[in-house]
Amino acid sequence: MKKTILALAIAAFTLAGCSSTGDAPVTENTRSETEDAQIKEEAFVEEPEISESDKEDQYIKNKKDKTVKAETEDEGNVSVSADALEEEDPDVQESDTVQDLLDRYMNDPEKKDFEYIMFDVNADGIEEIIFTDNGKIAEIYGMRNSKPNFTVVCPESLDMTLYPKGMLRAQSNEKSEYDTKDMWMQYFPEWGDFLSVFEELDKEYYTFCAYNLSDEEIREINGSVADINDFPVWLYEWSDMISKKDFERLVPKDSPVKLPEADSLSNREALEVIPEYLRFVNASDGYANLRTGPGTEYDVICRVPNGHDLEVYRKKGTSKSGKNWLKVTYFTEADNEDGYMWLDGWIAESQLD
Repeated sequence: MKKTILALAIAAFTLAGCSSTGDAPVTENTRSETEDAQIKEEAFVEEPEISESDKEDQYIKNKKDKTVKAETEDEGNVSVSADALEEEDPDVQESDTVQDLLDRYMNDPEKKDFEYIMFDVNADGIEEIIFTDNGKIAEIYGMRNSKPNFTVVCPESLDMTLYPKGMLRAQSNEKSEYDTKDMWMQYFPEWGDFLSVFEELDKEYYTFCAYNLSDEEIREINGSVADINDFPVWLYEWSDMISKKDFERLVPKDSPVKLPEADSLSNREALEVIPEYLRFVNASDGYANLRTGPGTEYDVICRVPNGHDLEVYRKKGTSKSGKNWLKVTYFTEADNEDGYMWLDGWIAESQLD
């Protein structure tokens, strides 16, 4: 077992200045103390620039910077939830809807050129949001309680690749100065987050706490997420060393997932609102089932006979079996005062021409 340091030391500097009031004489000692205070103040005006290596080290060791630990003279290690820091971070706003999030990124000068993909990373019928920058994964939002949950940011020195079953691989590239060469993360839909499971660090290999979580650990995580909307501290604090052979045996052997073409943020409204084209049903049974979600485990809304057309949106889904599903609108006759209705749902792409 290897202990890892996942905390940032916080140093507090108190600068005290000397002042004189009235006509009290200013002594040489007083002037000296005043000058010393000014020198100290000037020394701490500018914060040191954080190097790319330090940024990556912070990301690798605590990708979400959720826990900050400070050592004080009176108390030992003090764990401080970083929820308060989130108020200053415009990227972490779990109250956003998907549309609100896309709108906010569109109005952010640093992110307006990002593209986005709605993609079901673990084939559970719920789509997560992947932001890309020049074709490279830049950020990922999971879905927690039906709202976007900020979970992954990719530094310039790492390349991220999505694999089947919600596995995400982070590899060092030529810009990296860090010893981590290969890290694997697993998406946990119940928390809408990626957690680290495997790592190659300076030719040593480890599993993290998120690998083979026990029932007791899952209950503790559930309670922590429910109470403070965050993970317990221990999840970031330790890992077990394994052999290279075990590492290579445990990491996925699948090919990477081929992500759909990314969409411009300027086209975000078309995601749910604007059908783009027509497709016609052509199924071996003579009909296709329109369902409430992308997969056969979802309820059937109605049967759509062969030859009937559907309006198809750009939004796509992947079933647990890996098949493609399309979000569609079906115009059909109905026993109401209008004599027709529009039905929104999902249909297997293999059932369409």
